[in-house]
Amino acid sequence: LLNEWMNTDILGSRDQGRRLRAWLAEHLRRGEPLTLDFQRVEVMTSAFADECFGKLWDAFDHDQIRRLIRLIGLRGNNLAIFRFVLSHR
Repeated sequence: LLNEWMNTDILGSRDQGRRLRAWLAEHLRRGEPLTLDFQRVEVMTSAFADECFGKLWDAFDHDQIRRLIRLIGLRGNNLAIFRFVLSHR
């Protein structure tokens, strides 16, 4: 669960986004698949999503990201923010 790895159920800061992006980028460089479970994430801000997912989207091949990173449990406002950030790239 992502909230356990991040040690919080609020993903709000760019610093948190950078930390997760670095971890995801390392997996992408190695070609290792992973699943991020957002089930217990209460809040994800656009700052976090932009810093993590937006910048990851800018830096890596989109097909590689789609193939290797699976997101589950992303719902409601968190899903809307995720979609908004990627749609404005």
